[in-house]
Amino acid sequence: MKRKNIILALLSILVVLMAAQSCKKDDAVAPKTFVAFDEPTAVTPTDGQVIKITGTALDLKWAAAGNNGLLPVSDIYFGTASRPSLVKSANSTTAYNVTVVPGLTYYWKVTVKDANGVMTYGPTWSFTVYDPMSIFVGSYLVDEPAEGWSYVITISKKSSSSLTIGTGGNSITAGAGDGWWATWAATFTVDLTANTYSMPKTSFGGGYYGQESGTINQTTGKLVGTYTVWSGSSIIEQGTHTYTKR
Repeated sequence: MKRKNIILALLSILVVLMAAQSCKKDDAVAPKTFVAFDEPTAVTPTDGQVIKITGTALDLKWAAAGNNGLLPVSDIYFGTASRPSLVKSANSTTAYNVTVVPGLTYYWKVTVKDANGVMTYGPTWSFTVYDPMSIFVGSYLVDEPAEGWSYVITISKKSSSSLTIGTGGNSITAGAGDGWWATWAATFTVDLTANTYSMPKTSFGGGYYGQESGTINQTTGKLVGTYTVWSGSSIIEQGTHTYTKR
């Protein structure tokens, strides 16, 4: 009986030791914690913003909080399609420089990852790059007091600093004749800093030439200028043109 009691006591001690050792192992290995970033937010440009920039370079900036102050690793999607393509993976900052064109709308989004690779997906944002030339595009009523008439023309954007004036076949609203730009097309070069436009002496064919310069209004799109028309080497007409957007 005494021997049996000794064995039971030894077994009890062994169980206690094993339990204690198990607790030590559990205490020594802390559970691994995965903390994902919050959903990223657009800092600049903001969603739906129309931005004015100088040049064609733009920094996309975003924020993603909720991971103990650490910076996320980001995959960046950008382009003119509503479902933008991946342009940079594993970006280590919260900014990325892109090239943009005035007048276009762009879409972008970012997917952020924490140190353990846990991903947080952001929404798709958009912004539009302001084009100062767009105010001058459209249908215009042209007043020409020297001839006593007015007519309707179309102005189109030719480049970032030039406009195509008249496309032929435009309509006369008063007076007689064909009107300057009703059948003649020309190019105005626009200076958005000085708020002026100009057209050098231009051949319209058939021995006719024209020249014009004046001022622009970037708010209303209105143009006001003086012109000269030659037939061969002789001046046959001089006056003013007022272009009012319809």
